[in-house]
Amino acid sequence: MQWLSKVMLRLRTGNILDRRNFVKTLKLREISELKTGPFGTQFSAKEYVSEGIPVINVKNIGYGNIISEGLDYVGNSTLERLSEHKLKTGDIVFGRKGSVDRHCLITKEQDGWMQGSDCIRVRLTDASVYSNFISYYLLTDAVKTKINNSAVGSTMASLNTDILGDVDINLPCYEEQYKIASVLSTIDQKIEKNKEINDYLSQQSSMVA
Repeated sequence: MQWLSKVMLRLRTGNILDRRNFVKTLKLREISELKTGPFGTQFSAKEYVSEGIPVINVKNIGYGNIISEGLDYVGNSTLERLSEHKLKTGDIVFGRKGSVDRHCLITKEQDGWMQGSDCIRVRLTDASVYSNFISYYLLTDAVKTKINNSAVGSTMASLNTDILGDVDINLPCYEEQYKIASVLSTIDQKIEKNKEINDYLSQQSSMVA
């Protein structure tokens, strides 16, 4: 079903970029607070524990989703000491190194998790902006291309708050943002369901062979 994913991606990208829906254009920094994760002087890998509060690091960031495999954890005392890096529902987290066009959207299931060192947190501050819509908008080819072209570093792409904050966000009204995000979320759920079915059928086929 790879063809379905590609078709849906083109459809949803086109919907979001349809200029007929726009009401205003703002920089990401104008509608959010951007914060880099804790520096090495604040947090050490030695503080990771086997169980505790999950930490979202670069390796856990997909394209709009969280990769739960390989999560690291910290204790409550570490999180409270670094409470300014505690994540909230609606936050968007980018990696600062490597595939810098990737991000994940924090849902209520990840509320209270911690932002990793090599990450940038985007926390929306404008009540007229819907976080799910912004997440989808940041996945469009135009935005990803801008981020990749602006990223610095000769050997590895590196993202900072200035580059990310300079991204233009074309905003329709809140009601339109909500409708667009709801439609795209439904499409994503169907794609994921199809993937689960395909994985199951593939597994059953290998058992019969």
